[in-house]
Amino acid sequence: MGIIEDIFQNTSLWEIMAFVIVIYLMFNPNLLKRITRLKVGDLELELETIKKEVKEGKEKINELESDIENEKRFLDNIIESFDPTAPVSELAAVRQKIKSHINNSNDINSLREYLKIDSSPSEMYVAAVSIREKRPVALLPDLISLLGEISNDKKLGGFRLNTVWTLTDGIHRILISSFRDGITPIPSLEQLDELEKVLYKLGSNSRVKKDRQDNPMKGIRGPIKFCFDWIEKGREKYKGDFFNK
Repeated sequence: MGIIEDIFQNTSLWEIMAFVIVIYLMFNPNLLKRITRLKVGDLELELETIKKEVKEGKEKINELESDIENEKRFLDNIIESFDPTAPVSELAAVRQKIKSHINNSNDINSLREYLKIDSSPSEMYVAAVSIREKRPVALLPDLISLLGEISNDKKLGGFRLNTVWTLTDGIHRILISSFRDGITPIPSLEQLDELEKVLYKLGSNSRVKKDRQDNPMKGIRGPIKFCFDWIEKGREKYKGDFFNK
Protein backbone atom coordinates (compact mmCIF):
# COMPACT_ATOMS: atom_id res chain seq x y z
CA MET A 1 0.00 0.00 0.00
CA GLY A 2 2.95 2.33 0.56
CA ILE A 3 3.81 2.76 -3.12
CA ILE A 4 0.13 3.16 -4.11
CA GLU A 5 -0.34 5.78 -1.39
CA ASP A 6 2.69 7.73 -2.60
CA ILE A 7 1.45 7.56 -6.19
CA PHE A 8 -1.94 9.02 -5.32
CA GLN A 9 -0.37 11.70 -3.13
CA ASN A 10 1.84 12.79 -5.99
CA THR A 11 -0.63 12.42 -8.89
CA SER A 12 -3.32 14.96 -9.65
CA LEU A 13 -7.01 14.07 -9.81
CA TRP A 14 -6.94 15.20 -13.44
CA GLU A 15 -4.24 12.65 -14.32
CA ILE A 16 -6.08 9.84 -12.54
CA MET A 17 -9.37 10.71 -14.25
CA ALA A 18 -7.72 10.95 -17.65
CA PHE A 19 -6.01 7.62 -17.15
CA VAL A 20 -9.31 5.89 -16.30
CA ILE A 21 -10.99 7.37 -19.37
CA VAL A 22 -8.27 6.23 -21.74
CA ILE A 23 -8.22 2.71 -20.23
CA TYR A 24 -11.95 2.52 -20.86
CA LEU A 25 -11.51 3.60 -24.46
CA MET A 26 -8.73 1.07 -24.99
CA PHE A 27 -11.22 -1.69 -24.28
CA ASN A 28 -13.73 -0.08 -26.64
CA PRO A 29 -11.69 0.44 -29.84
CA ASN A 30 -14.72 1.06 -32.06
CA LEU A 31 -15.82 3.88 -29.80
CA LEU A 32 -12.29 5.24 -29.77
CA LYS A 33 -12.25 5.55 -33.55
CA ARG A 34 -15.33 7.75 -33.55
CA ILE A 35 -14.38 10.05 -30.65
CA THR A 36 -12.04 13.00 -30.83
CA ARG A 37 -13.62 15.02 -28.02
CA LEU A 38 -15.04 13.99 -24.63
CA LYS A 39 -17.27 15.81 -22.16
CA VAL A 40 -16.81 14.93 -18.48
CA GLY A 41 -19.07 16.92 -16.22
CA ASP A 42 -18.62 20.55 -17.17
CA LEU A 43 -15.30 19.84 -18.88
CA GLU A 44 -14.91 19.27 -22.60
CA LEU A 45 -11.71 17.43 -23.34
CA GLU A 46 -9.67 16.80 -26.46
CA LEU A 47 -8.74 13.12 -26.72
CA GLU A 48 -5.18 13.91 -27.78
CA THR A 49 -4.82 16.12 -24.74
CA ILE A 50 -5.99 13.26 -22.54
CA LYS A 51 -3.49 10.87 -24.10
CA LYS A 52 -0.69 13.37 -23.56
CA GLU A 53 -1.69 13.91 -19.93
CA VAL A 54 -1.85 10.16 -19.32
CA LYS A 55 1.56 9.62 -20.89
CA GLU A 56 3.07 12.32 -18.68
CA GLY A 57 1.24 10.87 -15.68
CA LYS A 58 2.60 7.39 -16.39
CA GLU A 59 6.11 8.76 -16.71
CA LYS A 60 5.72 10.56 -13.39
CA ILE A 61 4.41 7.38 -11.73
CA ASN A 62 7.27 5.31 -13.12
CA GLU A 63 9.75 7.90 -11.89
CA LEU A 64 8.18 7.92 -8.43
CA GLU A 65 8.21 4.12 -8.25
CA SER A 66 11.85 4.12 -9.28
CA ASP A 67 12.73 6.70 -6.59
CA ILE A 68 10.95 4.65 -3.93
CA GLU A 69 12.75 1.48 -4.98
CA ASN A 70 16.11 3.26 -4.96
CA GLU A 71 15.50 4.65 -1.48
CA LYS A 72 14.42 1.24 -0.18
CA ARG A 73 17.55 -0.32 -1.71
CA PHE A 74 19.74 2.34 -0.10
CA LEU A 75 18.25 1.68 3.34
CA ASP A 76 18.64 -2.06 2.87
CA ASN A 77 22.31 -1.54 2.05
CA ILE A 78 22.79 0.48 5.23
CA ILE A 79 21.01 -2.18 7.28
CA GLU A 80 23.33 -4.86 5.97
CA SER A 81 26.46 -2.77 6.48
CA PHE A 82 26.75 -2.63 10.29
CA ASP A 83 26.63 -4.68 13.45
CA PRO A 84 23.69 -3.46 15.58
CA THR A 85 25.33 -4.87 18.72
CA ALA A 86 28.49 -2.78 18.30
CA PRO A 87 29.24 -0.11 20.95
CA VAL A 88 27.21 3.04 20.36
CA SER A 89 30.38 5.07 19.86
CA GLU A 90 31.37 2.83 16.95
CA LEU A 91 28.06 3.48 15.19
CA ALA A 92 28.69 7.21 14.71
CA ALA A 93 29.52 6.84 11.02
CA VAL A 94 26.39 4.76 10.45
CA ARG A 95 24.23 7.33 12.22
CA GLN A 96 25.63 10.10 10.06
CA LYS A 97 24.94 8.14 6.89
CA ILE A 98 21.36 7.48 8.01
CA LYS A 99 20.79 11.15 8.90
CA SER A 100 22.21 12.39 5.60
CA HIS A 101 19.97 10.04 3.70
CA ILE A 102 16.73 10.73 5.56
CA ASN A 103 17.20 14.49 5.37
CA ASN A 104 17.27 14.23 1.58
CA SER A 105 14.32 11.85 1.41
CA ASN A 106 10.55 12.26 1.44
CA ASP A 107 9.87 8.55 1.83
CA ILE A 108 8.59 7.55 5.25
CA ASN A 109 6.76 4.39 4.18
CA SER A 110 10.00 2.44 4.22
CA LEU A 111 10.43 3.47 7.85
CA ARG A 112 6.88 2.38 8.66
CA GLU A 113 7.74 -1.11 7.45
CA TYR A 114 10.51 -1.34 10.06
CA LEU A 115 8.32 -0.27 12.99
CA LYS A 116 7.29 -3.81 13.87
CA ILE A 117 8.15 -5.96 16.86
CA ASP A 118 9.58 -8.65 14.56
CA SER A 119 11.92 -6.26 12.73
CA SER A 120 15.63 -6.99 12.97
CA PRO A 121 17.79 -4.97 15.39
CA SER A 122 19.44 -3.28 12.38
CA GLU A 123 16.10 -2.32 10.81
CA MET A 124 14.83 -0.92 14.09
CA TYR A 125 18.02 1.05 14.66
CA VAL A 126 17.86 2.61 11.20
CA ALA A 127 14.20 3.49 11.77
CA ALA A 128 14.90 4.95 15.21
CA VAL A 129 17.77 7.17 14.05
CA SER A 130 15.78 8.28 10.98
CA ILE A 131 12.70 9.17 13.02
CA ARG A 132 14.67 11.08 15.62
CA GLU A 133 16.29 13.10 12.83
CA LYS A 134 13.30 13.55 10.48
CA ARG A 135 10.49 13.86 13.06
CA PRO A 136 7.79 12.41 10.76
CA VAL A 137 4.59 13.24 12.66
CA ALA A 138 2.56 10.94 10.39
CA LEU A 139 4.33 7.94 11.96
CA LEU A 140 3.21 8.70 15.53
CA PRO A 141 0.36 6.12 15.49
CA ASP A 142 2.82 3.45 14.31
CA LEU A 143 5.28 4.43 17.04
CA ILE A 144 2.59 4.29 19.73
CA SER A 145 1.63 0.79 18.59
CA LEU A 146 5.25 -0.35 18.48
CA LEU A 147 6.15 1.01 21.92
CA GLY A 148 3.02 -0.63 23.30
CA GLU A 149 4.30 -4.01 22.16
CA ILE A 150 7.86 -3.34 23.29
CA SER A 151 6.78 -2.20 26.76
CA ASN A 152 4.78 -5.42 27.26
CA ASP A 153 7.92 -7.50 26.78
CA LYS A 154 10.36 -7.86 29.69
CA LYS A 155 13.18 -7.94 27.13
CA LEU A 156 11.87 -4.88 25.24
CA GLY A 157 11.41 -6.94 22.11
CA GLY A 158 15.06 -7.88 22.19
CA PHE A 159 16.12 -4.37 21.14
CA ARG A 160 19.03 -2.67 22.84
CA LEU A 161 18.37 0.12 25.31
CA ASN A 162 19.96 2.74 23.06
CA THR A 163 17.54 1.87 20.24
CA VAL A 164 14.53 2.18 22.55
CA TRP A 165 15.95 5.47 23.88
CA THR A 166 16.32 6.75 20.30
CA LEU A 167 12.73 5.77 19.44
CA THR A 168 11.39 7.44 22.58
CA ASP A 169 13.39 10.60 22.00
CA GLY A 170 12.11 10.57 18.42
CA ILE A 171 8.56 10.69 19.79
CA HIS A 172 9.59 13.57 22.05
CA ARG A 173 10.84 15.48 19.00
CA ILE A 174 7.69 14.65 17.01
CA LEU A 175 5.55 16.17 19.79
CA ILE A 176 7.69 19.31 19.66
CA SER A 177 7.24 19.52 15.90
CA SER A 178 3.48 19.15 16.29
CA PHE A 179 2.68 21.43 19.21
CA ARG A 180 5.44 23.99 18.90
CA ASP A 181 5.97 24.15 15.15
CA GLY A 182 2.48 23.21 13.98
CA ILE A 183 3.58 20.36 11.71
CA THR A 184 0.60 18.24 10.69
CA PRO A 185 -1.08 15.88 11.26
CA ILE A 186 -1.47 17.18 14.80
CA PRO A 187 -1.96 14.29 17.28
CA SER A 188 -5.51 13.99 18.56
CA LEU A 189 -6.40 14.00 22.24
CA GLU A 190 -7.13 10.28 21.95
CA GLN A 191 -3.64 9.67 20.56
CA LEU A 192 -2.11 11.70 23.38
CA ASP A 193 -4.02 9.62 25.94
CA GLU A 194 -2.88 6.38 24.32
CA LEU A 195 0.71 7.58 24.10
CA GLU A 196 0.68 8.53 27.77
CA LYS A 197 -0.51 5.03 28.74
CA VAL A 198 2.17 3.40 26.60
CA LEU A 199 4.91 5.59 28.05
CA TYR A 200 3.83 4.86 31.63
CA LYS A 201 4.00 1.16 30.84
CA LEU A 202 7.40 1.57 29.18
CA GLY A 203 8.71 3.48 32.20
CA SER A 204 7.58 0.62 34.44
CA ASN A 205 9.47 -2.00 32.43
CA SER A 206 12.17 -3.62 34.57
CA ARG A 207 14.88 -3.14 31.92
CA VAL A 208 14.00 0.53 31.56
CA LYS A 209 14.18 1.02 35.33
CA LYS A 210 17.74 -0.33 35.27
CA ASP A 211 18.80 1.96 32.43
CA ARG A 212 21.28 4.53 33.74
CA GLN A 213 20.44 4.07 37.40
CA ASP A 214 23.25 6.52 38.15
CA ASN A 215 21.45 9.22 36.15
CA PRO A 216 17.95 8.12 35.03
CA MET A 217 17.37 11.25 32.93
CA LYS A 218 20.25 10.18 30.69
CA GLY A 219 18.48 6.88 30.05
CA ILE A 220 15.10 6.06 28.53
CA ARG A 221 13.27 7.72 31.43
CA GLY A 222 14.62 11.07 30.26
CA PRO A 223 12.73 11.29 26.94
CA ILE A 224 9.73 9.63 28.60
CA LYS A 225 9.56 12.54 31.03
CA PHE A 226 9.98 15.07 28.20
CA CYS A 227 7.18 13.35 26.28
CA PHE A 228 4.89 13.70 29.30
CA ASP A 229 5.69 17.43 29.39
CA TRP A 230 4.74 17.87 25.73
CA ILE A 231 1.63 15.73 26.05
CA GLU A 232 0.42 18.19 28.69
CA LYS A 233 1.33 21.12 26.45
CA GLY A 234 -0.66 19.50 23.66
CA ARG A 235 -3.68 19.14 25.90
CA GLU A 236 -3.38 22.78 26.89
CA LYS A 237 -3.39 23.73 23.20
CA TYR A 238 -6.68 21.90 22.75
CA LYS A 239 -8.17 23.45 25.88
CA GLY A 240 -7.27 26.88 24.55
CA ASP A 241 -9.07 26.09 21.27
CA PHE A 242 -5.68 26.65 19.61
CA PHE A 243 -6.47 24.62 16.49
CA ASN A 244 -9.72 26.43 15.72
CA LYS A 245 -8.35 29.96 15.76
